[in-house]
Amino acid sequence: MDRVGNKVAQLEIAMIKVAAPRMALKIIDDAIQAHGAGGVTTDFGLAKQYASMRTMRLADGPDEVHNRAIARMEYGKHRVA
Repeated sequence: MDRVGNKVAQLEIAMIKVAAPRMALKIIDDAIQAHGAGGVTTDFGLAKQYASMRTMRLADGPDEVHNRAIARMEYGKHRVA
């Protein structure tokens, strides 16, 4: 983004907006599993982190919007005129 601008980095930005929150949720979910029932209590803060991170999948548009944009850009690369 800093080197080529937002327009050129648009595909990578959309991919990051899908992949990063999903990976963070996976990591937090694994931590909850490791803590057992304690993982969903307020003792470790994992449930709160999970809820906060889950909103990140909606904050800048739902994943479906980003996935659609990714698909359009990818199909556009290979479109036959």
